[in-house]
Amino acid sequence: MRTGDLAARTGLTTKTLRFHEDSGLLPAPPRTPGGYRDYPDHTVTRFSFVRDAGARASPSPRSARSLPCATTAMHPAPTSPN
Repeated sequence: MRTGDLAARTGLTTKTLRFHEDSGLLPAPPRTPGGYRDYPDHTVTRFSFVRDAGARASPSPRSARSLPCATTAMHPAPTSPN
């Protein structure tokens, strides 16, 4: 989903989404061939966690460290074929 769609589903602004990405609270999403961000559906859950944890306005290193633990159980990282 594109940034505007993610913003609508989370209630955050596109600027806030990009801020969280730049802060390391969200990994950079893959890009479409046209260069647009293409967020996976589970990103909505991840942003809900960030918002509910109170990290919306000022993410802390502590919240950034806890995010992978909280979301990995919900959405394990895909494995690469070797």
